[in-house]
Parts: sequence; C-alpha cells; structure tokens
Amino acid sequence: MAAAAAAAVKRRQEVEAAIAEGNIPAIGTRIESFAQKDPLPPADQTGIWRHQRKVATAYLNIKSQMTVAAFICGNFMINITEKWIDPNGDRHPDLWRGTDLFFNIIFSFELVANMYGFWWRRFWSSGWNVFDVVVVSIGILDVFEVPLPGPLSLLRMMRAFRVFRLFKRIKSLRKILESLAKAMPAHVNAFGILFLVMCIYSILAVDFFMNFASEGFYTNTLNITVPLGTSRELHHGEEYFGNFCLSLFTMFQVLTGDSWSEAVARHLIFTDDITRTIGTTVYFISFQLLCGIVLINVTIAVLLEKMVDDGSEKLAEAQRAAAEAAVSSSTTVDWAFQAAQLPVADCSGVVELENEVRVLRQDMQVFKKHLEILAALAKDKPSLLLRLCHSQPGKPP
Repeated sequence: MAAAAAAAVKRRQEVEAAIAEGNIPAIGTRIESFAQKDPLPPADQTGIWRHQRKVATAYLNIKSQMTVAAFICGNFMINITEKWIDPNGDRHPDLWRGTDLFFNIIFSFELVANMYGFWWRRFWSSGWNVFDVVVVSIGILDVFEVPLPGPLSLLRMMRAFRVFRLFKRIKSLRKILESLAKAMPAHVNAFGILFLVMCIYSILAVDFFMNFASEGFYTNTLNITVPLGTSRELHHGEEYFGNFCLSLFTMFQVLTGDSWSEAVARHLIFTDDITRTIGTTVYFISFQLLCGIVLINVTIAVLLEKMVDDGSEKLAEAQRAAAEAAVSSSTTVDWAFQAAQLPVADCSGVVELENEVRVLRQDMQVFKKHLEILAALAKDKPSLLLRLCHSQPGKPP
C-alpha cells in the first residue's frame, strides 16, 4: 500500500507540474491525444491504400476545396440559366445534357477521391459525405436515364440541391447550419408556445367571426348595407373563420402581415356594433403584439444566442472542474504518503493509511468524472480543448 501511495504522489506531482505550466489537459493524456488526433489516415498504409494519405491531404487542400466550390457554383448558375431561358428544356437540349454530364463527371471524381482518402469510418461518420453520395448518385442515375417508378422520379429534383454542398466547404456558411442545429431544441419550444397561442386565437376567432356577413352583406359604421363576399363565392366569415383549420390559416396570414388588415380585419371592425368594433380591435392588436412581436423575436434571439456562443462558458467550467479535482485529490494523497512513512510496527499508522487510501479512491472517482467532462468537451469542441492546453489556470481561456 505504501508503494501505491508513493505512486499516487508521483502522479499527483506530475499533475501539479502540468497545472503550473497551464497544460491542464495533461491531467489525462488520452484527452489531449484525442483533441490533437490526426484527421488524416495513417502514413504506413500498404497495398491499394498506400496513397490514401496523399489523396486525403490533396483533397483537404484549400485550392482543391475552392475548385470544387467553384464547380458547384458554376453548376448552380447553369441550372438557373436553363430554367430562365429554356424552362421546358426543348430549345437547347444538347447543351443542357452536355453540361449536366460534365458536372456529374467532375462531382463523381471528387466523391471517389473523398471516399478513397477517408474510407471507411472517417467517410461515413460525416453527414455531409452522406449527402454528397445521395446527390451524386441521383445525378448519375439521371445521366444514364434510369427509369424511376412512381414518386421516386421526383428524386431527380435533388439535382437542384447540389449547391448545398457549398456549406461543407465554406466555414461561415457551415456555421449557420450548425447554429440552426444547436438552436433546434430551443426553437422547438419557442415554436410550440407560438403554435399554442395561435391555436387559442383560432378557436376564439371561430366563435367570434364564423357567421359574420353570412347573408352576403354587413352594416358599416354609417349604417349603410355593404355587399360582402369573396372571389370564391363564399361569405366572409365562412371563408376565413369557417372552421379551426381555416381560422388557423387566417391567423398565420395575420402573423405574416400578408394584406390581413384590408382583407380580414377591417370588415370586422367597421360595423355598426361598437362592442364588436372594440373587441375585434383588441383581438387583432393583442395577437400581433404577442405573436408577431414578442414570440417571433424570441425565436430570433435563440438563434442569435447559438450563433455567438463559442462554448467559452463550457470551457471555463471544465477548466475549473479539473483544477478543483486536482487540488482536492492532492490533500488526500499527501495524507496517504505521510501515513506510508510510519514504521510497519505502528498499527495505527497502517490503519490510518488504509483509511486514507480508501478516501483517495473515492476522491479519484470524482476526479474521473471531471476527466469525463473534459472528454465530452474534447468530443464536442476539440478546438476549444486546444485553447485549454495553452490557457493559464485561474484565468479565462
């Protein structure tokens, strides 16, 4: 047990030295190696894979990525031109087939290079690579004019989504999608609240306005009978608030601001019934204030928060947890080492040593949990862990 305590003290001294140097990830070398893991395949490959690392390096080169991005933009511009000057594709069919074949060949070679350079796990673990496979495969099927049955023929429309492959190569665009993905849970909550409020207002609207102008006319504030109908030969209340679904769609129109004041609300407000006028005014104004201003801006605020969040708080928390765990375990190790220096005949020293080693093991379990926090951080944001490697303890990274 004395040897174990001495070994623990030695490891603790190494940890303290790492913290003093600001190299906190040295607490767990596995974490640091994970953060600095080489994304390229090994260089000692043999057989058909002996050139894999070279191909992967060339593929990740900024010039290669920009060239592929230029081809993607060029293909997108060709698609726009085709649907602009030749929507049916019958005026210049050879031109469109030729350009489509050219880009499909380019993208197929690019996909093959990507597969070879990062096969197997590195390739399929990326969702962007899966998307590339789907889009390029559909393009190949279209080139060979493979007949697709039923609704599967609509897959040919996926060619228009090739431009989304730019998000994989341009960091600023990719950050937008990543921010949307991170904000999705909070967005679901915000949109859920918005939807519930819209449903409540839609139910009230059916009760309030369903029978408005049911006879084909209404009386305005000047006591003049005004004919009122819609272009679909329905009366106003029936078309806009005839049931829950119609009412919900109308409230969505009000939320978007699509001519709702003139088409929906003014007929309901300018009537000879002052109670209806006041109630309708309060109804639509409160809906716009609550849904159109407050709740919509909440969803925007959630998105902006995720876009500017660089994980600094999570990084600082992990750094503090590691430092506190290291300091906490230091005291236990020191007590254990002192007990280990007692004579063997001193039974009380042996008992004390056993107790302290037991406490040490419990403290190491807590320390292990803090290391797991760092491991999760390394998996989620390796770049932040690299910042942690060069930060000083007690200071913001």
